[in-house]
Amino acid sequence: MDIYVSKDREINSFEKAQLEVRKIISKGINEKITVHFAEGEYYTGGLEFSEADSGTSECPVTYKAEGKAVVHGGVYLKYTDFEELDSEEKERLQNDAKEKVVKTDLKKFGITREKVGEICAIGSHGTANKYDGAVLKPLWCELFVNDKRLEIARYPNEGFIYTEEPVREGQAKEPTGKIRLSQEEWDKLRNPLGDIRRIDKATAERVKGWKNIKDVWVFGYPKYGWADESSPVIDIDTEKRTLETKYVSMFGICEHAPYYFFNVFEELDSENEWYLDRENLILYLYKPQNFENAEICLSFSSKALINIKGSSFINFEGFTFASTRANCIDINGSDISFSDCEIKNIGGWAVKGKAENFIFKNSHIHHMGEGGILLEGGDRNVLRKSGNLITNNHIHHIAEIFRTYRPAVCALGVGSVVSNNCIHDSAHMAIGFGGNEHIFEYNEIYKVCTIADDSSSIYSGRDYTICGNKIRYNYFHDIGSVADTQHIGTFAMYCDDNLGGNEIFGNIMERCQSALLLHGGHDIIFKNNLIIDATERSRFSLMFHAYGYWETLVEGGLHNQVDEHWKTLKKVPYNSELWKNTYPHILEYLTWDPETEQRFPHYCIIENNFIVNHKGISVNFSAFEEKYKNIFRNNVEIKDKAFLNIVNDKELKVDFARLQEILPDFETIPFEKMGLLK
Repeated sequence: MDIYVSKDREINSFEKAQLEVRKIISKGINEKITVHFAEGEYYTGGLEFSEADSGTSECPVTYKAEGKAVVHGGVYLKYTDFEELDSEEKERLQNDAKEKVVKTDLKKFGITREKVGEICAIGSHGTANKYDGAVLKPLWCELFVNDKRLEIARYPNEGFIYTEEPVREGQAKEPTGKIRLSQEEWDKLRNPLGDIRRIDKATAERVKGWKNIKDVWVFGYPKYGWADESSPVIDIDTEKRTLETKYVSMFGICEHAPYYFFNVFEELDSENEWYLDRENLILYLYKPQNFENAEICLSFSSKALINIKGSSFINFEGFTFASTRANCIDINGSDISFSDCEIKNIGGWAVKGKAENFIFKNSHIHHMGEGGILLEGGDRNVLRKSGNLITNNHIHHIAEIFRTYRPAVCALGVGSVVSNNCIHDSAHMAIGFGGNEHIFEYNEIYKVCTIADDSSSIYSGRDYTICGNKIRYNYFHDIGSVADTQHIGTFAMYCDDNLGGNEIFGNIMERCQSALLLHGGHDIIFKNNLIIDATERSRFSLMFHAYGYWETLVEGGLHNQVDEHWKTLKKVPYNSELWKNTYPHILEYLTWDPETEQRFPHYCIIENNFIVNHKGISVNFSAFEEKYKNIFRNNVEIKDKAFLNIVNDKELKVDFARLQEILPDFETIPFEKMGLLK
């Protein structure tokens, strides 16, 4: 059965099409249903799919775009909607911004303050939830011009400025040089005292030109390059050069910490910026090039465009989804697929939730405020696989608002397959995972972790029940950070904080600052990988290190450390016959002393790897003592790259026969299968 949707038909919206499908299903579905959408824009304030929308395995429901059908939660503006500023507004701006900035009154579009939303706390490690009246979600409305997310007027326009010495460290959970608060103490603390930092002279002079700081915020990395956060500004004393924030930094503050100010009208001085006067609902825009033909979209829906609640056997094909302050797709269902779609200009995640037999393929995800696809599925208790598949997608320019721990793909639960995706351009990680028996293969990953420290393109950690996952035949290249506050570095692969047993096999890692950091853990295999070319910041090719925080391995915790490993351990039936047979070393691991044995890597295999024109291997413990049961052998370090024939930047030719003359057990890596399928 076919249903047709277009602007000139009686069924002219997604909502009406959905109601029509429900009528058919309610009478008993006995044939496939396909809903055809003509080219056009289809606004929605959020579509909810329940069991009443479900097809069956024999008779699925398919929503299909014919041409470019855009499902969006915003409003499109034209250059004729804007006008020049008055003299008072121009006076607050600088130089050519006085003539380049234009404005529009959002009230004439029926847009209210509720629709545009308030400036809320962003960052993965903020403390706003501890403050009365703080706005946490959803994200504020955003402005996109020609599919590019504009910055709220900020200083500086790009990059960061850096703090000088701390003046007052607030009531942090982990204050510098002091005993950290226990989790119980931290949970009880409300409205903690914020921080005061010293700012540089040039910044203090700049601030003098701001009319007020009532709505000004600060974003940055107050202590660590993996912990971003934001806060409203309470006070800036330009004479003493002090900056006081309302929200305390969770980990304390330090000198030379990167930050920037945003939501500052006077700093609207760049083509990539905009500003919103929330009280009067006036939107200000620095005119883009070719303003008359620019596509300008303001996102204001605060709901997911697609919210699947218990639905099954529904397919979405060929749509463009765009412009919401929330996630694009929230899902809790089974046998759902998205193919040949584009998801862009979203405040939250592209896809987030729980699913079984979920397929997301041949699609394009870009310009996300948070991450790409975060999906949980399967059953860890019985190690039942989810059947979820994420394949052949181009995912880039993610984590543009929340800069850390918002990967392109995050697989949780059991048995997802993530294959042949091309992932690039992110401030932090590309792939994160938790759970068991996932496969990550044939992906191309580059230009990630670009402003991070102590991070990697594929990451997992702090749980030794995360076992059985395979990271194989991926092409990592050009992985490194431009941040000048690095201490640990960036890696292609990071097995962090006593991670469980996972296999990393047959990957190519080219121009990565480091290939691997193994920080404690057990049953980790790093084998048959090809590591090519160091970067300017490379110190080591591999780091094979003991876990530094053994107190978290003690049940009940020590020294105010949370016993995170025991908490995660108790979430799975590690004593069951299935778990004991599948992951036999977990129970043995628990018999070892946390401080003197358990924190050191055990049963790890690092062998048959080629390290070409890179740095040495760092080992910070007696890794080869018999009691640790590690294997470390046949790792060949060479400088000669005669086995390489680099045709161009995108085509790497490797003469594996020559490598196998040096290391006969080295297996050929199928480079031609990596990346997007042609």
